[in-house]
Amino acid sequence: MGLFNRKSQEQRQAEAMQMADDIAQGRGLMGKMTQAFMGREFTEAMQGATNSLHRAEYVARLRATGAPTEAATVLALQDTGQTINDDPSIVLTLDLNGQQMAIAALVSRLEIPRVGEQVLVLREPQTGDLLYAGLAPRA
Repeated sequence: MGLFNRKSQEQRQAEAMQMADDIAQGRGLMGKMTQAFMGREFTEAMQGATNSLHRAEYVARLRATGAPTEAATVLALQDTGQTINDDPSIVLTLDLNGQQMAIAALVSRLEIPRVGEQVLVLREPQTGDLLYAGLAPRA
């Protein structure tokens, strides 16, 4: 380990995400200063944004391990006004096996679902909560 040790892209991203989490949670000097100067509303919005990002990463890991998905039909969608890396955070109202439910999701700007389209959802293994897993393949 030298003075000019270069970190990998993954290491830099992990450190940046940890720093964002710390600020959003109000930990450390930067977190306290952000809360003091930007206000509670800003830090709560930042917490929501980091939670959406963590949820999207978690879904990607679940899909990579082969977690089963179910198809649901989009009944409505609503923009929350938040974007992360230019990807919008939305609330989807879905019909899953005859039941209507709403889930919040971070979606790719290139794959925003439309009303009437099929999307994939999966259940979180511990809690059973529904998570957005992307657009369903078109036949």
